[in-house]
Amino acid sequence: MRYNLLFFIGWFLVSCSESEIASDTDRIGLNYFPLEVGDYRIYDVVETNYTVLEAITDIYELKESVVDSNYNSSNNLQYIIHRSTRVDDSEIWNLDSIWTAQKSTNIAVLTENNVPFVKLSFPISHQLEWDGNGLNTLESEIYWYDTELPDTVLLEVPYQNLVKVVQNDRGEDFLGFEDKSEIFAPDVGLIIKESTLLQYCQTECETEKEIQSGRAIKMTLKEYGKE
Repeated sequence: MRYNLLFFIGWFLVSCSESEIASDTDRIGLNYFPLEVGDYRIYDVVETNYTVLEAITDIYELKESVVDSNYNSSNNLQYIIHRSTRVDDSEIWNLDSIWTAQKSTNIAVLTENNVPFVKLSFPISHQLEWDGNGLNTLESEIYWYDTELPDTVLLEVPYQNLVKVVQNDRGEDFLGFEDKSEIFAPDVGLIIKESTLLQYCQTECETEKEIQSGRAIKMTLKEYGKE
């Protein structure tokens, strides 16, 4: 097994010069999860929610802003992320939720609605595996890296040296369909997120593979920078 057990080791950095830290942390991949107060990213989002009766698709923009940092109860430095939404740039941003993020030389953790997920494991290596739910009480879910990705262009901006985190690639069976992944770029962070979780009807179904419930979402980076 290629599970990375190192992320359970303590949160610290070896004392050295700033230039040495930057060089070493980039080498192991910490720059794929940049965290500084003032960072922001804006995504175009297409979200579809399914019920037995209908599928409703919403198209909107999502902004993630790193607004502050502090030390949590475990004395780890965490960053406060405000997540805001709007339909388009003709509207003002409306605060949707507040998440937190932190990283060490072993892992990068994003706490979503009070649930921590191990988003990245360091050092980044092709097909390296780890438990994305290793810090929460949810059922184990093995994430793994695909580092053999082609370059991509989003809104005329080129991105290179991409890393894909495959969070769930179970695909389709008679129960439903599951596929989740996130793509990260160095010094930028998350650029593409795709997640589809569908449950098929099991009894008294009108059609084969009739969707009973589920959600599909795609986030594509539109803009990023400093505020």
